[in-house]
Amino acid sequence: MQVPIGLEGDQKACLNMENIYIANTTPRFVVKLYQDQFASDLLLFLKLRYEELVFGGQMVLTFLGRKNEDVYNGDLNHLCGLLAQAVLYLVDEGLIRKEKLTSFNLPIYGPSVHEVREVVNQTKLYEISDIKLFQSNWDPYDDTEGDDVHDNIHSGMNVAQSMRAVMEPLFTSHFGDSVIDRLFKKYAQNVAEHLKRENTKYSVIALRLKKT
Repeated sequence: MQVPIGLEGDQKACLNMENIYIANTTPRFVVKLYQDQFASDLLLFLKLRYEELVFGGQMVLTFLGRKNEDVYNGDLNHLCGLLAQAVLYLVDEGLIRKEKLTSFNLPIYGPSVHEVREVVNQTKLYEISDIKLFQSNWDPYDDTEGDDVHDNIHSGMNVAQSMRAVMEPLFTSHFGDSVIDRLFKKYAQNVAEHLKRENTKYSVIALRLKKT
């Protein structure tokens, strides 16, 4: 997914204030831009994959989503919110200019199962054979079940490292590589503090589609 069309450019990106994803203070029209971009990108992806499948062929997809219909209460909101707090910390420390934060938005979106169904049905190209949502710990090395985090400090570091592996190029290109170590160190601390209070989990959507 790309940054939603309508949020490109420094001035337009500032519409989301100090957020880098959807947060409680994100304007409703910015949320709509994220939703429209997700639908557009998934629709294009499904149409292209349709051309590659034989008749009756099947495809399995898995991606991060959210368990609640409330877009302001998604699982990625918490994770990205803690990352935004880490960037704001560096702004307060004078290491990043505030304009750099307000002009940055992540090109991701965590849809609900309903939103995914709507896009698939809109294509009229596939039958949904199965669709499920399951949850996974933020810490990729923690496969325990339940609501307890046994070592929140270690888990915070693991989460920060896994997020850095995915997002470092985005942050480096926008904020510069000189602050990346400090940024993800602070992020690890933020995650550890959060997990000390609450073991928030990823919501993962898995679906099996059949070409009709």
